[in-house]
Formats: sequence, structure tokens, C-alpha cells
Amino acid sequence: MEQTEYFFGYKAHVSLNAESGLITSLETTSGEAWDGQPFCSLVDHDLQQKLPVDTYAADKGYDDGNNHFYLEYRGLHSAIHLKDTRIEKKDDNKEVWLALLKTPQYEQGLKERYKIERKFGEAKQGHGLGRCRYVGQLKFAIQVFFTAIALNLKEQWSNF
Repeated sequence: MEQTEYFFGYKAHVSLNAESGLITSLETTSGEAWDGQPFCSLVDHDLQQKLPVDTYAADKGYDDGNNHFYLEYRGLHSAIHLKDTRIEKKDDNKEVWLALLKTPQYEQGLKERYKIERKFGEAKQGHGLGRCRYVGQLKFAIQVFFTAIALNLKEQWSNF
């Protein structure tokens, strides 16, 4: 009998405006889910809010051709950190990715990522998001939403 590998836990996928420091979109998935899946819905939610967004930055977990294509389709720039397999391969397909690396929007987007990672660190260290307090994805989603509300309130209060 074959043993299936399980991953216990949940993931929070967050869209954050680097300029204002506010969390704009949020989605939770089970821990075994692929990171790149909720990316398009986060982008859609931001666009529905008519946020002044030009470039999306993300870590390597979101590096998927469909996500890059979706941003291009929506007229947005991609600053999704590219996996090494994209830029180190030995065929002609890597030229597209090497050209992306040289765009000013990509470089600027990667420079802004530290603001996003800093917010994640604050959520984990200062607000208990490093550990799921309750069992179940719905309860985890509630925990994440309340954490996002607290972080946004703190950000707004500090700008007062």
C-alpha cells in the first residue's frame, strides 16, 4: 500500500500595497496547495478596488507562466521572483525571462519586496500568525483576517 505525504497547516496569500503598507487582498488555502493558484484572484480583487497598481512582486512560489501571462494580459508588470530553472536552462526559451530580469519594473518590484516581507514578519512575531490557533481552514481564515485588520489599523494609526 502506498503512503501519501500529508502536510498539516494552512497558508495565507496576501496582496499588500508597498507604498501605503496596507493589506489589500487576502486568501487562505490548505498547506498542501500550490502557492501560485490564488495569485490571479488576488490581482482581480485589487483591480476591482481600482487600486493604482502597476507592478506585482511575489516570491518564487508564485513563479508560473500562467501568472506572468495573466499580468501581461491585464496590462500589468511582473516582478515575480524567477526560479533558477527558468534562467539557467540551456534552450532559447530563457531569453524571454532574461529580458524580464532587465526591465526597470522588475528591478524596482524586487526592491520593494522587503516591505512585504517585513509585514509578514510583524504578523508572525507580533500577532501570532506563525501558528494556527484553531483547527480548520475557516477558523484559520478568521485568524488571518483579524490579523490583517490589526496590521492595517496599526499602519493607519502610525500615519496619523
